[in-house]
Parts: sequence; C-alpha cells; structure tokens
Amino acid sequence: MDSTHKREYVADRLFNFRPLFFSAASLALGIVLAYLHIFKDVSAWWSLVLLPFAAASFCFCKNLRRLSLTAVAVVWLIACFCFGYSAFKGRILDYTDTPQYSGQAEVVGKVEEKTLTDYMLTVVLENVKINGVGQDGRLVANLPTAYADKIRHADVVRLSGFVQTDSSFFDEYGFRANAISQNVRFALTNLQTLQVVGHKLDWITAVRNRMERVVYAGMDETPAAVTMAVLTGNTSGIDSELLENVRRGGIAHIFAVSGLHVGALYGFCLLLLRKTALKYLPKPVHFALLAVVLCFYAAVCGFTASVLRALILCLVSYAIKAIGLKYDLLETLGVAAFLILLINPIELFCVGFQLSFSACLGIAFLAKPLGRVCDEGYRKTVLCLAGKRRARILEREKEREDLPPTLWEEVRRGIFSLLSVSFAAQIATAPILLQSFGYVSCWALLLNLVFVPLISAAFSVLLLFVLVACLLPVSVANVVLYLPSMLWSAVLLVFEIFDFSSFLVRGFSITAGGAVCYYLACTFCSDKWNISAKMRWYCAFALMTGFVIATFLYNLPLLI
Repeated sequence: MDSTHKREYVADRLFNFRPLFFSAASLALGIVLAYLHIFKDVSAWWSLVLLPFAAASFCFCKNLRRLSLTAVAVVWLIACFCFGYSAFKGRILDYTDTPQYSGQAEVVGKVEEKTLTDYMLTVVLENVKINGVGQDGRLVANLPTAYADKIRHADVVRLSGFVQTDSSFFDEYGFRANAISQNVRFALTNLQTLQVVGHKLDWITAVRNRMERVVYAGMDETPAAVTMAVLTGNTSGIDSELLENVRRGGIAHIFAVSGLHVGALYGFCLLLLRKTALKYLPKPVHFALLAVVLCFYAAVCGFTASVLRALILCLVSYAIKAIGLKYDLLETLGVAAFLILLINPIELFCVGFQLSFSACLGIAFLAKPLGRVCDEGYRKTVLCLAGKRRARILEREKEREDLPPTLWEEVRRGIFSLLSVSFAAQIATAPILLQSFGYVSCWALLLNLVFVPLISAAFSVLLLFVLVACLLPVSVANVVLYLPSMLWSAVLLVFEIFDFSSFLVRGFSITAGGAVCYYLACTFCSDKWNISAKMRWYCAFALMTGFVIATFLYNLPLLI
C-alpha cells in the first residue's frame, strides 16, 4: 500500500479501530450499565443511546467490503457489551445468595492473608467451614495483635467467636468492590478461642514464607518490611506513619507490584536472553522461559489485577515483536483489560485496577504529545536566548536533520521522555486519586522522577539478592542482604526527615459526568483522532470547560 492510498484510507475514519481495545471498552460499558441498573435504578434502555454511535460508524464506509467488516465489528462490540452487563449482574446475584449468620459460631479455614496493624491482626480465611458447613466465600477475622506470631500463612485454624454474614454492597466508603472481588462474605469478631489444627502448605506460600523469613533475618525491621512490600506488595509490616508519608508523596505505587516491577524484571530477563549464551536458543524457547519466570513471580505476588495487566503486557509485547508485527500499546492494554474483566467484572470498580489502567492509558494518549511539547519548548527557549546566534543554530539544525543524534540529544530526549511519561500518568490518575483518597500530591512528579528510575534499576538486583539469600542458610542472610539493608535505610531517611503533607490538592470531589469530560478531553489532546489539530484542541477545550463547570457546581455548596 503506497503512502497516498494509506493516508486516504485513514482519513475516511474518525479514529483507527482497534478491535481488542474497543472490545474491552464495550465490556466495561456493559459492566457500568449493570451497576447503574442494579444500584442506581437506571433503566437498561439507556443502552440504546449507544446505537447512534454504532450507526455513525457506517457513515465512513465507502465500499461493500468495509461495510460488512464494520457490521461484524458492531455486532461483536454489542455482544461484548451484553456479556459485560450479564457477567456483572450474575456476580452480584451470586454474592447475595449467601447463608445468613449472626451469632456465636465455630469457624475452620486456611489463612490466606495476614495483616498486622498497631491495633489488631486481620486475617483472611478461605476454604471456610462455619459450624461444620462449607461456605462459598472468604471470612475476615479481626484478632488481638498477640496472635501475630502464633499463626502463619497457610495455617489451618479453628476459631470461635461472633460470626456475621457481611454481604452488603456498600459501606461508609462506598461500593465494596475489593471485598466483593475477593469474595469476602463473612466476618468474625469477639474472638473466644483460636487453635492451629494443620498446615496446608503450597509452593507459592512456601516461597513467600521463605522470602519473609530470610528478609527479616537479614535486614533491620523497616528495610525488611519495605523490601517485602516492593517485592510482593505486602505492606502490612511497614510503619503506618511511614506508609502514609510515602502516600502523601505520591509514590505509594512502588509498594503495589505492577508494571514498574514486572517491567523491570522483564527488562532484566531480556538482558540475560540477549547477552548470555541463551541468545542462541530459538525464540519460542525464549518466550517460554520468559513466561515461566514472569508467571512464577506473578504467582508469588498473588496474581493481582496490576500484576496480571503487567504480565499480559510484557508477554504480548514480546510475542508481537518476535513475530515481526507492529506493537500497539492500546491494543495490548485492551487484551489485559478484556481478560481481567472477563474473569472478574467487579475489578472495574477496584481502585487498584482503575489507577493501574488509567496510568497506562494516560501514557498511551498523552506521553508523545507532552514529549513533543517539551522538545518544542526547549527549542524555542534556545532560539529565544540565542540572540545573534539564532541563524547559525537554525542552519546547524538543518544540517543535522539526517545525522544520528548526539550524546546530548540522546540524554535530552531521555529526560523529556521520563518527564512526559510521569506527567501523563499523573494527569490520568488525578481524578481517581481525588475521589478515592481525597487528595493529589504536588510532590508526585518530582518524587516519581527520582524513585521510579531508582526502583526500576534496583528491583531486579534486589530480587536477585533475596533469591540468593533464600538458597543459603538463614544464618548468612545478614551477610548477603547487608548492602540492600543499608541502601534502604539511606533512601528511607528522605521520608523520615521530610513531611510531604504540604502541597496537597484536596477539598473537592468530581462527578461522573465531570470525569467523562476530563478523560475525553485527554483523548483529544492526543493524535488518536483523525481530525485536524485545530478541531482536536477545540474539542479538548470545550470538554475541559465542561469538566471545570461540572466540578465547580458540584462543590459549590461546600464553598458557600
């Protein structure tokens, strides 16, 4: 296809159709409508407002072949929409079908999660039996902190206390998406007795227990807790004040295993595959080795939504490059979102899922435009300061158009790329952070520029140190992990010395309509729409104005 024909082919569409991305979007729309229908009494007939958008796609078809392909695509997207609606509704109906308990009972279950705070020990039990009857759901037990050293992961425990069915959909914080997603249906309080009656150790739990034992034996308490958080996402051992200060600094995502961590491991594995004797193995073997390593790490981290998203992104991107196809971030994100929502539609309302995918979508839509703004701003600044040397600089730029970039140009582009990616992620996650946590940190951009490259560079090395320590006797763990412990102690001094509670944007909420305007405006700031740049900016300005007006009117009662 020549370039002229290709330009004409693209120009007759409003945007380039990405099947997997739009399939995931249709699935998500169906889930949202089901939520509105069940909990907000919104009629399902509102789904018909999407039909004009589906019909509009036919207006861009100029031949019979394109018309038939468009019809197939529309039917498929409607099917995804209907499946999302029915899947969410089925999950909610299943959650309501829970036996009701409210009184003293005996519970037997396996310890799946264990979280220790200053006030209590919280454990999550699976394979639960209440008064000898097996239940389809997990149970959360709030225990005194004295039991922290008496029970371990994978222990089978027998407890007695006040057991109550907790299958409500809302609490004081809103929709209980995390609890419903994790199938938590019961709660135990006022513990009377507790007894460890067995231990069902699987290999995943064995690896995590070994890592925890070795890390705490080889490091001081705070560096050990931070190491476990960075490697596995378990933040229960971190001091609450330190953790809150990290959150106020806007970099709490370094403790939520996600693309940053899986991507760092992926990059390290690629380095080994390309620079060692493994490079002589065929590409299918490379893919298999890569998949085994990443899946093993994802299993240790519990296959959370953010880990699954990063795992799929890495494997799909490697497979695409291996077979010589063009990589598209939006399509890869579509694959990840589609698979996760297909398995568990409730994940759409979990804050972790929303932050993870909004950050990636922000990077996909905004990183390149922001990078171009940085480049153009730098160029104009240089020319403005050049004075009499302006003509000479312009001539030099023209001469270097076809030459390889210099070292300074490479460094400058790397800095601008890091800035644009970080800023794009901050822009995309800001509404969710405001709505979920009540604030957005103005420190986030600066601290992310420092800590994201640091964690990316150090993550694989830290994991390697821990794995080596796990293979050796525990008695030598302090020798192997001495250097990581000292480095963590030095890094954490920043959060012990400085209080990042200043420069927080807080005090207002965002409506659903305002959020839609905000994110649509972000898409028009990119080059994903096949319309003129002037029209894109008009649309972005109009939508952002709508966002500001909607937010102002919603928060006006608080301002008066």
